[in-house]
Amino acid sequence: MNEKIIGVTPRFYVEGTTLKQACNDNYLRAMQNLGFTPLILPMGIKRDDILLELCDGFLITGGTDILPKFFGQENNGSDDDGNEEMDLTDQVVVDYAVKSEKPLLGICRGHQSVNVFMGGTLIQDIGNSHRNTRHDVKIVKNRLLDFPEVINVNSYHHQVVDKIPKELIPIAWSEEGYCEALIHTSLPIMSFQWHPERMLDEDTGKLIFATFKKLVEENSI
Repeated sequence: MNEKIIGVTPRFYVEGTTLKQACNDNYLRAMQNLGFTPLILPMGIKRDDILLELCDGFLITGGTDILPKFFGQENNGSDDDGNEEMDLTDQVVVDYAVKSEKPLLGICRGHQSVNVFMGGTLIQDIGNSHRNTRHDVKIVKNRLLDFPEVINVNSYHHQVVDKIPKELIPIAWSEEGYCEALIHTSLPIMSFQWHPERMLDEDTGKLIFATFKKLVEENSI
């Protein structure tokens, strides 16, 4: 059996009075469409957990805000239901992907997690201009993704990447100057502020997931 396993980060949900760990179906189906087996990782996973070793790649999903203390700031009051255990889970996945050099795809909050847990920061609140809308982003030529010069993407966030660590290269910018996508200088790591799993019928979404599939297959031979 040569089926690739992709570790997917969970998020907390409350149903009635019950706290649950789950993952949006769109992420899982996107992985299955690539021929991969998605594995929802448990919240609070440790760096030496055997589940991480089983994975051929990782997907850090969207979700609520990262607590500002993880990027060296005080909460300015705009935090959207942050959760420390969720942040620590993302941090473990980012750290493991870097150490193991396994492919990693970050989406929305996952894009911010890649930046923060590699040493970057966020702008805590840009208002509602990027909540539930579409907008254009300008693309920078890069080694992984052959996008057109301008693409149109969806947008569901109020925080954005600010300081970017030297290991990451910004490859997409909004008209306001917000970083919308990152790739690693050498490792198979890429992240996007928008939601490509909601754009599976569009060229942009197809390219992102085809690239992720290629990275996983190339790095697990």
